[in-house]
Amino acid sequence: MKIFSFMEENLLDIEYFRKLDIRTAKVTECEKIEKSRSLLRLTVDMGGEKKQVVSSIANSYSPGDLIGKTIIVVTNLKPATFMGHKSEAMLLAAEDQGSLSLLTTFSEIKPGTEVH
Repeated sequence: MKIFSFMEENLLDIEYFRKLDIRTAKVTECEKIEKSRSLLRLTVDMGGEKKQVVSSIANSYSPGDLIGKTIIVVTNLKPATFMGHKSEAMLLAAEDQGSLSLLTTFSEIKPGTEVH
């Protein structure tokens, strides 16, 4: 009997992981998307390059909580559109029993720094 069969089937080889471009990003603007209960639109600075991120985190964070924070984003995903707003990256978060926590840095680090 295989105890870890689910995990073994979902293992990625390192070359697949290396395709992800994960970087630090400083939130410079944030607002709730009108007519949505859960969507926020964030503008993030990635060291001179700005991107827009749309995420369903409004039930856990208010726009004022996020401005100035350094978060972790995946930058090389295909853009997606949510309620008419283009999202050019995906922020990373952990959820535990309904409680959401954005991945951030432990100390100040320059926006756009690659995450390994």
